[in-house]
Amino acid sequence: MEAVDSVGLSGGLICMWDEDFFQMEESNKNRNFLHIKGRMVGCNEYVNFLNIYMPQGITAKKDLWDALSVIVNSLDGLWIIGGDFNSVRFREERRNCSFKSSCANNFNSFIYDAGLFEYDLRGARFTWRSENGKKLSKPDRFLVNSEFFNNWPEARVQALPRLWSDHCPIILISKSVNFGARPFRVFNSWLGKEGFSEVVEEACSNFSCPGYPPDVFLVRKLGYIRCKLREWRDKMIRKDCEVCSRAMEEIAAIESILDSRELSEEEEWILAENKNIVAEIEYAKVMDLKQRSRVKWAKEGDENSKFFHSLINCRKLAIRSMA
Repeated sequence: MEAVDSVGLSGGLICMWDEDFFQMEESNKNRNFLHIKGRMVGCNEYVNFLNIYMPQGITAKKDLWDALSVIVNSLDGLWIIGGDFNSVRFREERRNCSFKSSCANNFNSFIYDAGLFEYDLRGARFTWRSENGKKLSKPDRFLVNSEFFNNWPEARVQALPRLWSDHCPIILISKSVNFGARPFRVFNSWLGKEGFSEVVEEACSNFSCPGYPPDVFLVRKLGYIRCKLREWRDKMIRKDCEVCSRAMEEIAAIESILDSRELSEEEEWILAENKNIVAEIEYAKVMDLKQRSRVKWAKEGDENSKFFHSLINCRKLAIRSMA
């Protein structure tokens, strides 16, 4: 690790790494930045990490950006620059905060002169907020050079949950996690539910996506149908829960009458109808569980796994020989 001590309650920088993956060769420390240069395992090029905490003044920021631009342009290899820049690039990156166009122009000029790129931030729009939550800003970000961007074009910057700080942590992830379209399971019990067929037919007829090739058109159409089915499913589940709750309440109320008197013909009919409603809902849940178990068996049942042996052990027969 390498660190730059804080001054009072502000500043302070630290870089930590695993020596099994990164070997530092030199470092450069300053009041407002910490530069680490070394090599990563499996990478033939030098990797430069620049940890930044920008000062508040516009002039001080401009001077530091000019100095950093010289450093970045003078050293070869991959560059990763991250930290608290105390600046934003565009007006939309602030809310209820003063926007200084001169500071933003200087910041964008530094990015352009150093040949840097920025990945889109995911998980949040702003990385800093005031204590009362009224002021929001995006001073934290990652910048990379073209060599890094060309090697990892699908990298992303993810904002993590904000806990104890007024800044939310951000992480640069170079590993691609795009596994294609997200799977969506349709249960057999849905086929007999009210509105299922209508939702599918309406989604198929209303979908429109002109100008795309057939494979992309099919993927988008299936995604649209999935979205509509998800909305229908959520409403159906809420409705079934409400119906089941009312039926259970009526069953409990009618059964309490049996302690004092016999039921009338109408009360017997209400009791039977409510029991049928609860039984139908429970049967649909059992069908779903059965379908889930078959999917799990198809996935794991034929493997020499803990799941397989647990099922086999449950079916063992004890055969005793008679002397």
